[in-house]
Amino acid sequence: MKIDILIKNGIIIEFDKNPAISSIAITDGKILEIGKELEQKYDAKQIIDATNKIVMPGFINTHSHVAMSYFKGLADDLPLQEWLSKHIWPVENKFLSAEFVEDAALHGCAEMIKNGITTFSDMYFFGDQTAMSAEKIGIRAVLGEGVLDLPVANYQNADEIFAYIRKMHDKYEKSELIDFAVAPHAIYTCGKENLIKAKDLALELGILLHIHLSETKQEVQNCIKKTGLRPVEYLDSFGFFEGDVVVAHAIWIDENEQNILSKNNTSIAINTNSNLKLASGFDSFKSYLDHGVNLSIGTDGVASNNNLSIIEEMSFTSKMQKALNNDPTIFPAKEMVQIATIGGAKALKKCDQIGSIEVGKRADIILIDINNIEAQPMYDPYSHLVYSLTSEQIKDVIINGKIVMKDRQLVNIEEKELIEKAKYYQKKIAEFNHVR
Repeated sequence: MKIDILIKNGIIIEFDKNPAISSIAITDGKILEIGKELEQKYDAKQIIDATNKIVMPGFINTHSHVAMSYFKGLADDLPLQEWLSKHIWPVENKFLSAEFVEDAALHGCAEMIKNGITTFSDMYFFGDQTAMSAEKIGIRAVLGEGVLDLPVANYQNADEIFAYIRKMHDKYEKSELIDFAVAPHAIYTCGKENLIKAKDLALELGILLHIHLSETKQEVQNCIKKTGLRPVEYLDSFGFFEGDVVVAHAIWIDENEQNILSKNNTSIAINTNSNLKLASGFDSFKSYLDHGVNLSIGTDGVASNNNLSIIEEMSFTSKMQKALNNDPTIFPAKEMVQIATIGGAKALKKCDQIGSIEVGKRADIILIDINNIEAQPMYDPYSHLVYSLTSEQIKDVIINGKIVMKDRQLVNIEEKELIEKAKYYQKKIAEFNHVR
């Protein structure tokens, strides 16, 4: 039988089995078979020798702002509101355009692939341009079009944004890589009326809702002062969590709020590095797990992180949670890897398609080289993934059954062009931000 790709002799990460040397047959974008001696069974167009490589599901980034890639390092070491109001928002107001977003998103998508991310859930503007860049480079994306009460980017009001989301949903409904979502920015930038409209639209179209929530202590205090309720309670009071919802950050959530999220099958996107860098705060996510809340990993945008490494996010999150709980046994390595893969798939309501290496699922797979000083000796692949390896050891990336990175070289795009374009925009942005 002819197939598209055969991955042979890799250390396969299957969550229901111990990691073992095996092979994977891929055709029509899906995993056809996992087993030994598949070379004799299939005639593959491409054979990837995965000897001395970990073969695992691609990472799923459940909260990002991919087109902010040109703002990396623009304004560091500042409080969140000062960072936003004095730097990010003015620069966005000056530069955001369809062309800018398409270029910046392509750069960010490339960086994600280099970090082993095969699916990302985004929140930004000009989603059509981000979709085009994602399809061009070959990455899977759930694109949340940002909703605010104020005029933003190319929209004068929220109703225009809702109409755009409906149009984009129709345009990409048959795409194998792109889904659209409704992304009200936050409870302090969206009033109740638009939050309800966002929820209703998501329910009508059967798509994801994606929102920043309880990111800072001040946000919680302001919500209580204004509504008499904590943020999760406020949203729950008008049925916001009725559909499929991902809340980003969620680091100031009390026990009652955790119960509400669990009851509604709402997922949290943890953004450890961004929250630490902006000093937004942190919480013990052990309680969230105890309450049955699904956890996933987000990187946030590179303007506040400043990288897109899920491996680094796993390591920081695991170690910080151990310290917070004074317990070295919690958030063990295998659980962290599952949060960064199948946890993300559950958050995006795609666990029947992606997030694990299983027959019938889409072939979103990464190969990580362990034949190097930093990775040897290796007793436990899960331990290495969380505590030892870096993104530089991710060598090959397959998305939807197609190779998009081979031996750390992107297949569908010229990296030199991305670098030159980034330098071009950097000069313009730096000059504006300096003289403003």
